[in-house]
Amino acid sequence: MRTAYWLLVLVVAISGTALVTQRAGAAAASATPVAPPTVEVSPIGTVKDVMKGIVDPNAMAIWDSVGAESAANGDVVEKAPKTDAEWAVIEHNALTLAEAANLLMTPGRPMSRPDEANSTSQPGAPELTPAQIEKKISDNRAEWVKHAKELQATAVKAMAAAKAHDKDGLLDVGEAIDSACESCHVVYWYPDEKKPK
Repeated sequence: MRTAYWLLVLVVAISGTALVTQRAGAAAASATPVAPPTVEVSPIGTVKDVMKGIVDPNAMAIWDSVGAESAANGDVVEKAPKTDAEWAVIEHNALTLAEAANLLMTPGRPMSRPDEANSTSQPGAPELTPAQIEKKISDNRAEWVKHAKELQATAVKAMAAAKAHDKDGLLDVGEAIDSACESCHVVYWYPDEKKPK
């Protein structure tokens, strides 16, 4: 009888262990991250559209939000957002600028519309055409992405400064945004422009 009892205990123990192991395996399998499905991205606007319609106005809003202006009477008036709502607008401008960098990095986005491929912003200007810029990017896409990420990093800092209501921080990061823009422009837009001496 004792042997039957111990055999029954052993069977129950083995069955219980198998059940626990099975449940643990199922739990581990369900905890394993599943890669999200690949989403096909279809760019609508060109790089020029993104620059003109998103990057330029949002960078300008950040630059114009802080600084100093001369009043009509000659006094210098400091300019900065004053209310939570005004600071929130600048924070959203910075967020939009940061996300615009992702748009610039989207593969397959054309530089311009086909009818603008060989034009410049000013006839005779020492700048590359959209077709030349596109070629330069395709020859070294990693550099293009590096410039876009630099813009994004400065925009994220602007978001933090706006969130903290830090006017000096916003002024400093405004200069960093300008540097990020200019470092890209001198490579892709007007690399042959003569610098004033």
